[in-house]
Amino acid sequence: MPGIRISNNHCVAVLVLMAASLGLACADHLTLAGDARLSGEIRSINPAGVIELASALSPEPLLLKPGAVEKVDFSIPDSEEVPASTLIELLNGDVLAVSLESLDEQVLNVLTAEAGRLSIPRAHLKSMHLGARVRPPIYSGPRKADDWSRGANGTSGWMFVDQSLVGNGPAVSQQTFNLPSRFVLKFTLKWQANPSYIIYFADPLRADTPMVDRYYLQFNSAGMEVKRESTTGKRFQTVILLPKTPDEFPDGQVEVELRVDRRSSRIHLLLDGEPEGAGVDPCKEPPTGQGIALVNQAQAGLNQEIRAIEVLEFDDTRERHLDENRGDVKLDSLISRAEDRWSGHLTQIKKGADEAVFSFKSDFQEAPLELTESDVATVFFAERKQADEEDAGGPPIILRLRGETSLQVASCVFSDDLITASHPLLGDLQIRRGNVVALEFIHTNPKQEKEQEPEE
Repeated sequence: MPGIRISNNHCVAVLVLMAASLGLACADHLTLAGDARLSGEIRSINPAGVIELASALSPEPLLLKPGAVEKVDFSIPDSEEVPASTLIELLNGDVLAVSLESLDEQVLNVLTAEAGRLSIPRAHLKSMHLGARVRPPIYSGPRKADDWSRGANGTSGWMFVDQSLVGNGPAVSQQTFNLPSRFVLKFTLKWQANPSYIIYFADPLRADTPMVDRYYLQFNSAGMEVKRESTTGKRFQTVILLPKTPDEFPDGQVEVELRVDRRSSRIHLLLDGEPEGAGVDPCKEPPTGQGIALVNQAQAGLNQEIRAIEVLEFDDTRERHLDENRGDVKLDSLISRAEDRWSGHLTQIKKGADEAVFSFKSDFQEAPLELTESDVATVFFAERKQADEEDAGGPPIILRLRGETSLQVASCVFSDDLITASHPLLGDLQIRRGNVVALEFIHTNPKQEKEQEPEE
């Protein structure tokens, strides 16, 4: 297939492409403007934004005009775990999962699953987070009709339609997972008129008693609430109360993320990627259940949908270290796995007998500290002035990689197995297409928008 260049010479609505090696036996699922659906095989995207689709609806490929397609989901098999143990953050905010090889005063040498071996100039590094091994989801779906079992009463009511669970009237489905003590539950709700959802989690899924220990999220015309149900003391107690009503979501949908830490009995709620609240379990002991149940309580007549369900392990070490005061930003900072902190200069990373060894010159002693890779949690590099990327408008394309990492690039050329991308800090990269899970266009420049605002 000839290469196809995508650049910022054309304005396209935000488009998400689940990218993988395409096979004729697999069907790609397209969501069009107005929520219409098509299935087929994406063949190409030309510079004008036209998508060529091989479809059973036509003996000839269909050509879909720019802006007609909002999203393309590829039917791809589960991927293997990315062999990376460190997250590297660049000055422009990009995050890349890597395996460390070496570092000196000039460059950091790493190995990536996406782009192979890279040499990253030290001047472009912002931070390094070790032990942040990219793990595959515990669950990602739904992918087939029987992904979710019927509820405790033996009925379901959910229909499997285009990778989603759709309910038209009361519906209940459930599934048991091997949930760790700290996990993330993500899903997207989409509704017509007023929704009425209940999502139970950390639920033992017991049918022999009405009294159970569990959490649940409730969303209806009154707003959204995370509650604790208990078998002792007060049965129902609020953990997070969010008076956001359905009419505050103009598209009739919302992405929900629940970060559950049963060790500290805390829950964080995010909507569309933004933090909305956090709360502490009021009960003495957290629920130990391993189940999740999906309930639609809305009456028949209007469709209510749940899709893009993910269950993942939860590790907030990186977020905690990013939020804290690191001290003098003109120096490198190192935080150990035991939460010890030093400031000074990271002089070297070199190969050791079994793992990489960090040499760190601290302000408090003459001899450099020698720490093995497994002893290091986070490194912050001395702050350097970033190029005026914002003034230039920034790269117009974001490549979403596995493990919630991403790269901002100026252009892409597609071939069967590779994406050749131009990165402002790393130069030209050849990225394995199967390791790119999404592609988004950035079509606005906040500074330019502000300059174009009419004067009062």
